[in-house]
Amino acid sequence: MRPLRLLPLSLFVLPALFVTIFAGGAAKPVPATVQARPAPVAKVYLFVSPDCPIANRYSTRFSDLARDYQNGGVPVTLVYSGGDAAFMNADFEKWAAEHGLRSVPRIRDTNAALAKRLHATTTPQAVVTDATGAVRYIGRIDDNVDKTLVTRSDVRLAIDAILAGKPIAKPRTQAFGCAIVLDSPAVERGVSAAQVTFARDVAPILNKNCVSCHRDGDAGPFPLDSYKSAKVWSSAIKSYTMSRKMPPFKADPHFGGPFADTRVLSDKEIRTLATWHDTGAASGDLKSAPAPPAPRKTEWELGTPDRVLQPTAPYRLDADGGDVYRDFTVSEPFAEDTYVKAMEFLPGNRPVVHHMIVFLDLTGATCAEKEGKSADGQPGWTVSGAGSGIKSWDWGAGWAPGMNASLLRDGMAVKVPKGARMVLQVHYHKSGKSETDLPRVALHLAKPEEKITEILRVAALGNPLLVLRPNVADNEVRATMILPYDATVHQILPHMHYLGKEMTVIAKPPSGERIPLIQIRDWEFNWQMTYRYINPIKLPKGTRLELRARYDNTADNPSQPSQPPKEVRFGEETTDEMCFAFIGLTRDTPQPVKTASAP
Repeated sequence: MRPLRLLPLSLFVLPALFVTIFAGGAAKPVPATVQARPAPVAKVYLFVSPDCPIANRYSTRFSDLARDYQNGGVPVTLVYSGGDAAFMNADFEKWAAEHGLRSVPRIRDTNAALAKRLHATTTPQAVVTDATGAVRYIGRIDDNVDKTLVTRSDVRLAIDAILAGKPIAKPRTQAFGCAIVLDSPAVERGVSAAQVTFARDVAPILNKNCVSCHRDGDAGPFPLDSYKSAKVWSSAIKSYTMSRKMPPFKADPHFGGPFADTRVLSDKEIRTLATWHDTGAASGDLKSAPAPPAPRKTEWELGTPDRVLQPTAPYRLDADGGDVYRDFTVSEPFAEDTYVKAMEFLPGNRPVVHHMIVFLDLTGATCAEKEGKSADGQPGWTVSGAGSGIKSWDWGAGWAPGMNASLLRDGMAVKVPKGARMVLQVHYHKSGKSETDLPRVALHLAKPEEKITEILRVAALGNPLLVLRPNVADNEVRATMILPYDATVHQILPHMHYLGKEMTVIAKPPSGERIPLIQIRDWEFNWQMTYRYINPIKLPKGTRLELRARYDNTADNPSQPSQPPKEVRFGEETTDEMCFAFIGLTRDTPQPVKTASAP
């Protein structure tokens, strides 16, 4: 690792530069060369961006740092470098007020001069200088975006070391977040960027794979539907696509499938996005750029629904802390057997909703026991995120960003039995400020004249007896099931928790052939999706379904929830584990089930 270069205070001062400093009141221009007070023991610069969801999740940690060190001679300053020049001082003050940061001094570093001099590249990122102005620490704030999982606060350790007159154990760490847009080194060296442009090369890739979520008001945390916004995020685009964290489609498209809503970039597309960033993110002829896909004209993709279900009141989400999994009762007991052709999910506040799932509480007992009984006085009840939170449940159907709704084929439906109640589970991300959400679920029902002959059911292929040994990177878990009848598989939903690493599911008919159903090589708990087959897979009676999963229960697993690692068994909590593939199938000996009644 390169030694940390110490920068003298004189390098931070531009003789004719004026910066705007906020301290909770009106903006006041202050000459950067003026020293109103004696030099402090240390200074902390926290680089932020109102456009960066990761930086926003640190809002309370920013205010805590400023509060905890204000009397120790260590001023803390928020710095917003680069970004949209149209984002003025008043906007910065409004953002600070919304995130509880009005009392923290702020600098609007429009031309990124301070970021360049302090070598800041990311938001959120901390730079700590000592009394001489030398940089003593640069890097992350702490070791986890989720405040509840933090085990090491690097910036506090650095400040405390300076105050104690001791060396900093880790003077440089890797910040994680969003790139600060600076002049590209490639452009400064005179490298031509004309070979890859937004208009000709990048916009088509983003339009096809990203824009449906990454546009204002949709699920993506920032827009990618214009050159201006894409350039701001070019570094993040390169990083996330090269690591294949984005687009969020975890199934191997060449194993099983083909799947609906597949979003997988080719190696060539990934190289194009990386080259575009590395060579300066050139615009090209923007007049020739393809228009981004238009948003839906109506809120419901499949037209006017037969029923719309929602919680009894909006849910209030705290500004800070871990993710929340909240169950809401969204229906009274169904008065008769009801046949559903499609469900649509609509978050009220898309930026904080990660995914949603509907469960059927067959008896309604859990809803009666828990709805309206939460200690926080809000609708619904909080669950671990590992399960349904329902004692007796059937069918589960869900939505994640990028998934499209579709009607089941003629004669097929999901049966909601008489007396059942629907429960909507919502996975929420914190945004750094208080939020509210009123999610809705639309039901499209079978028409009165449609004869329902196939009921879509769920077969749970899994192993509830798993035991994961600590400090073992390849704990293997297997499960099998024999189909008791001829069936057609329409969809599959793999499910593990934080220690999950890989899952493969295959089918072996009596003929001896091997039929791939799904393979996920880099499991990620935050992207659990239902994968729908474009061509449903027919399997005869006696087919053996086989599941093989691997788990990493070591300290090197970045998702490890227990330090040190411990033995883990099956359980509902996210610190426990599960091993399931929920297979949506229909029986291939169709018999008339019911002629649907009027909605």
